[in-house]
Amino acid sequence: MDNNIFGHSVRQAQQGKDGASAYKGASYGQHKVREMVVPEFRGFPFVVNGTDRFYVLAGKKRYLDFSGSAMTTGYDFLKSVDLVSPVSTLVFRSAWNERLTKMLKQISGMKNVVYCTSGTEACEATLSRYERPIIALENAYHGKGYLSYRASNGAGIDKRNKMVHLKVPQDPEEESNVQSHNEKLISDAAKAFDIEGSTLIFELVQSDGGVNVLSDGFISSLRKIASEHHMHMAIDEVYTGMGRSGELLLSLKKRLNPDMICIGKGMAAGLPLSAVLYGGNWNISYNGAFGMQSGNMLCSRAAVKTISGLTEKRLSFVRKKGKEIIKRLSSISNNNIKSVRGIGFMIGVELTKNGKPLTDYTYELRSKLLKKGVVCSLVGAKSNIVKITPPPYIDEKTLDEGINRISAVLGE
Repeated sequence: MDNNIFGHSVRQAQQGKDGASAYKGASYGQHKVREMVVPEFRGFPFVVNGTDRFYVLAGKKRYLDFSGSAMTTGYDFLKSVDLVSPVSTLVFRSAWNERLTKMLKQISGMKNVVYCTSGTEACEATLSRYERPIIALENAYHGKGYLSYRASNGAGIDKRNKMVHLKVPQDPEEESNVQSHNEKLISDAAKAFDIEGSTLIFELVQSDGGVNVLSDGFISSLRKIASEHHMHMAIDEVYTGMGRSGELLLSLKKRLNPDMICIGKGMAAGLPLSAVLYGGNWNISYNGAFGMQSGNMLCSRAAVKTISGLTEKRLSFVRKKGKEIIKRLSSISNNNIKSVRGIGFMIGVELTKNGKPLTDYTYELRSKLLKKGVVCSLVGAKSNIVKITPPPYIDEKTLDEGINRISAVLGE
């Protein structure tokens, strides 16, 4: 283990009163470390003892789950007939896994699929394919594995670990300057180590980083960098894939043609299944499985059922309602709302005052939402962004009921 990465000699982890983990004064060699973007999982004051489609149950209370935990389908989606044995794909071929593999190849246009058990594991596998250097973005979150952690944590050039973190524009006015900055950063990195053939990984919507939607112009600048340096482009679609963005794969809509696409548990109703869709040769697995239970028959059957329900009609509903929700929340009179942004059912409401994050206020809002019977998560390095993530399978009546409650709390 590299003690300079995890040891307290390099960074001092401080737990603030807002519950957000911050790393201050830390560096990797010449590399300055930004605050780590970590999903906010401060516990709720109740214990779940059941579920009811899009709700979690705690005693006699029901909470509409817009936290993302309900994944694509909501709860209670799988029925007894779906609960087949978890036969290992590493050992045996199964009809359900072969059917799923065929579906994913047709959807993505990729020639190959390797199965994992989580989004983090899919990103780990992707980042290990060509080893380092790795080019990532600031404010990213790809997981807390060995490589995914490093790709999620940094700014600028990390010479020691051969990592580069490009800036992400926070508003349209910054885009030109940020692109110029990134071009210089890549040029400087090329002088420090060989970046030809690097892996460039990014999310099209930085979910845990603050629901930051990458603009088409910025995406084009990333494509240019990848092309000029023969980089292998990897798109992390753990959040954007399988319906949340209103697309099965958002990278297809953007016509990115990446080398690898990571997808997560959303495709299997929350069961431990993820995958890397890829082209070319990759001597990584037997029978397309990263581990013994990766892509097992049970998870594969759940994924086939989940993906089959993500019809164009359902995806169109997500796109349409997502736009309506953003428009409605943007019209709320609240001086602390800096912006409402997102795509599909990945929506973020950022709370600031005089340019400073309102962490405590955002936690208060989350508590008020809880009293109204709605659960949302908080994202961003300062946990000052309410992330609203309804399941794509949700019905319109239940969705509207939840948004009405959220609108009422934000408008108080």
